[in-house]
Amino acid sequence: MLIAHLFFVGATLHAQKAPAQEHLKTFDLPCNAKSAEISPDEQSVVTDCIVESAGAHPPGTKKIFAETVKLWDFGRSRLIAEFSVPRGNGSDSEDQFFANPQVSGRFVRFTADGTLVEALINGTVHILRATDLAELRTIRLAKPQSLVRERGGRTTVNKPVVRAMEISPDGKLAAVLWLRDTLHGRIQLYDLSSGAEVRDWNTPTGWIGHSKGFVYNASGDLLVVAIPNNTPCFPPNRDPDVFAFDVQTGEVRFKFATGLLTGSVAVGPDNSVLAVDVNCMGVFRDRDPKLKIFDMASGKGTRTLSGRGSGIRNLVSSSADGSRFLAFTGKMKVNFDWGDGTSYSIPVDETFSIWNFSNYEGVVTSQNIPGLRESVVRLSSKGRYAVSFGRASFVYQLP
Repeated sequence: MLIAHLFFVGATLHAQKAPAQEHLKTFDLPCNAKSAEISPDEQSVVTDCIVESAGAHPPGTKKIFAETVKLWDFGRSRLIAEFSVPRGNGSDSEDQFFANPQVSGRFVRFTADGTLVEALINGTVHILRATDLAELRTIRLAKPQSLVRERGGRTTVNKPVVRAMEISPDGKLAAVLWLRDTLHGRIQLYDLSSGAEVRDWNTPTGWIGHSKGFVYNASGDLLVVAIPNNTPCFPPNRDPDVFAFDVQTGEVRFKFATGLLTGSVAVGPDNSVLAVDVNCMGVFRDRDPKLKIFDMASGKGTRTLSGRGSGIRNLVSSSADGSRFLAFTGKMKVNFDWGDGTSYSIPVDETFSIWNFSNYEGVVTSQNIPGLRESVVRLSSKGRYAVSFGRASFVYQLP
């Protein structure tokens, strides 16, 4: 641990800065998207869309919403196909529909060969043909048991919610991360051809409620997840906060501490791990967190990257071909509410930056994109496009 710490003290002085800004060409996502992904051929984008149903609503009644999976040719702004999601059993509420996309429990993903779309919505995976979004089959997830606690004569029940879903590189498995509460998670693996749950395990105790999800490595034999070792606004401790699980057994194969409050990770083509901070900003000075890169097997730091003055934070994403990665590099400042004695951060601008994996040189930093901090950003398979959804919903063409 000391060796890694000393490395980063020295490396931070020589950390590469974020690349220069350019105005990227953008294409609008034509709906309130809870999830989105660019196709492997980078010609289309699939979205999970929430729209208010047409027609009048009697006073005092809840609004009615319709949910569809849409496939768009974003370059031509043309709808290719859509799938109408069946209405649930009444458990979906307006609040769930319009929650932050990271906690909405809705995910759309292409398989790596581009033939299928997997849409996880309201606890069911809809397996759709990618050409026309015809439904081929469904998988109903096995929800973990709720956590029930007795405290001071009161009973509290924490119902599990889905935080993430990813498809294995070979397209055979869907991995689902459930949150049972802010400290306890569970990972399930499903066979996409049979629909059977093939494996599940609990995650190590930690502040997984602040994790942004997990990722497969390129070979698909590991699932890597960030589990912060403290709650935001408190300093990280020395406990491991990055875990690599063996997909065949569910056992932890590698684990290490980053020195950050790591909430988002990506994996490089050489099984390096990229980690970014989700901690609060300091009240009197910005912590200016760096993006840290580690060797997965040893847990030793190998490189750091700098942002644009107030750190790299919130999210990191890599392309499936291992050519590029991106991270949030917006400039932030702290405001202090003297009335209730609390601080909070506000964006000065909101940008993401792209780097090459081959030499870690910067490619481009985006223009200011209002709402990006409260959105999810993902790179396309070949790293030539990015998509954001949430408050900022766009496809970006990259140089």
